[in-house]
Amino acid sequence: MNARSSGFRRPVPPSAARPSATRRRLLGAAGGALAMPALAQAPAVVRAPSPIKLRAATIVAESFPYVDGLRRWKALVEERTAGTVQIEVFHTAQLGDERSTNEGILTGTVHAGIGAGAWAGYVPAYNVVSLPFLLRDLPHMYALADGALGERLAALAEAKGFKVLGYYSGGDQHFQTRSKPIRSLADFKGLKIRVIENRAIVDGFRALGAVPAPIPYPQIYTALQQGTVDGTANDMLSVTTLRLYEVAKFYTTSSYLVEPRPLIMSKRFFDGLPKDIQQVLATAARESATHERKVYEERAASKRGELDANGMSVLTLSDRGKWVDTMRPIWDDFAKRTPDSADLIKAVLASS
Repeated sequence: MNARSSGFRRPVPPSAARPSATRRRLLGAAGGALAMPALAQAPAVVRAPSPIKLRAATIVAESFPYVDGLRRWKALVEERTAGTVQIEVFHTAQLGDERSTNEGILTGTVHAGIGAGAWAGYVPAYNVVSLPFLLRDLPHMYALADGALGERLAALAEAKGFKVLGYYSGGDQHFQTRSKPIRSLADFKGLKIRVIENRAIVDGFRALGAVPAPIPYPQIYTALQQGTVDGTANDMLSVTTLRLYEVAKFYTTSSYLVEPRPLIMSKRFFDGLPKDIQQVLATAARESATHERKVYEERAASKRGELDANGMSVLTLSDRGKWVDTMRPIWDDFAKRTPDSADLIKAVLASS
């Protein structure tokens, strides 16, 4: 007969019956060697009822962060749908220019793209983000895109047939000049500056005293080289990709333009997808936007030394407040003549 069969139980010392209070604290301590760490919950895998193939397009070169963002979106979506949803990424205008991409999204030949200047043809109030000196810097833009401004732009976009899934970063833009350094507003006056063909920017530069010259992006280098313009305004990656330091001597940090760029789909197409697939696409898009922004900042920072190595002087505005004050009447005028834009401008100013 053993102790168990006889019903007899061997006495257990109190110290062994349960952990002491001190020991319990050690076992439960977050940093204790014996504590069991909480495991991160991986997103549930959902499967589309039948295979879905999406085409995502952008006009930028493969080296631009938009492509990194779209590829992260692709990877997350395909992982979380076990490959039942696949995304093919096209870059360098392989599916046509920006206008063609927007039209393709609405007609179904393209499923996703990055909205920018041409997209304002559908959502005119989007040009609020092209008003010079309205958005202050990258952190300011991120907060606005992920908050009130982004929500309102997305609502306006839905009325035009687009679904906004998140906002990528086009970076912050600065001035590059051939021979005259820009340190103050007085230095800017009278200079012929290349701009994109966008009324908000053209009117803004004119108000700042410059002579805006709309010239296509691929022609910037030649225009500077030949003296057709005195300067231009671009982000760091454009400056290094186009090797503008070969034809422009000065780079003035200004963040005169800081634009959120929406990742867009057709609202009708998106709404026709199963709800769980919609959720995967939207959640993965927001995560891809965070990744794209980080890639942009890291890549731009890594290029800073390339300017120094090629003899480009880097300057900073000494009177940024004057530039902002000069632009306020332009903001007010834009609000009056562009439907739905007044509230967007108020949202930006309220966040400052």
